Amino acid sequence: MTRDDWFGIAILLGILAVAILGGSKNFHPLFTPAPLSPEQQQAQKQTQIEQQINQTQIQVTNLQQQLQAQEDAKSHSPYYGVVNIQWVSHSNSAANEYLSLSESSSATTTVDITGWTIQSKASGVTVEIPQGTYLIFPDNLNSKDDIIFTPGDNAYVITGITPNGYNFKLNKCSGYWTQFQNFTPSFYTSCPRPAQEDLSSIPKRVENNACFDYIDSFPTCRVQTDPLPNTFSAECQQFITQKINYGTCVNVHKSDSDFYLHQWYIYLGRGTPLWLNEREDIVLLDNNGKVVSELKY
Repeated sequence: MTRDDWFGIAILLGILAVAILGGSKNFHPLFTPAPLSPEQQQAQKQTQIEQQINQTQIQVTNLQQQLQAQEDAKSHSPYYGVVNIQWVSHSNSAANEYLSLSESSSATTTVDITGWTIQSKASGVTVEIPQGTYLIFPDNLNSKDDIIFTPGDNAYVITGITPNGYNFKLNKCSGYWTQFQNFTPSFYTSCPRPAQEDLSSIPKRVENNACFDYIDSFPTCRVQTDPLPNTFSAECQQFITQKINYGTCVNVHKSDSDFYLHQWYIYLGRGTPLWLNEREDIVLLDNNGKVVSELKY
């Protein structure tokens, strides 16, 4: 094939390429969709409008949630969700009316709740959480300090007057109080058993066997009120009457790692009930007046 022949073929291929490429603009598929009827067009538009409305509603809801979160952040305390009002126990007597507060066991900080206020939005009543006494020593003028919650702590905030003169935190010896005083709500603490205390002051002699048996069966959290048998030795009688009591229990066990329990009893000192039986809204506010917790019923 000559040079001119090759040249002619190249020209022909170029013409074909131009024809193919140039004509691509006018290319039509073999199958074209049928045009939509007016009803179908209207339905398609309606669907598009509904989708736009749904998207707008989602955007409005998200915006409302963001605005509400900003408002909540302004009114909520840093302790919101950390300390909570759990429930209210109603009564016609202030001594038997109380509400329960608690700090979440998963919290990572202590919280000073003294000076916080509890408010009824329904009645307008407002009360302040007072100070308390961590450890009550008998026959002493015990000091008062701010009540500081630790993770897992609970408090009964009782409307009435304290039976023992203090707001207090329970400890492993507090059960002794219940022998002569009534507390609402009632409590029971498992005091250390007398038989497990230091009995070295009682000589281990045969004549003291009955004494040791008596101590073995002695109930916890109770002091001796009945006369003891004359057959008990002086050392035995002295131990039972002077060593099995709240004061000795505190002196012996106050340094135990499990001495304090997670329960406070806080008294507001009122003579009449505070909280409504229904349609009530109780709010716990911190020292800055911000909402810590709210209970509606």
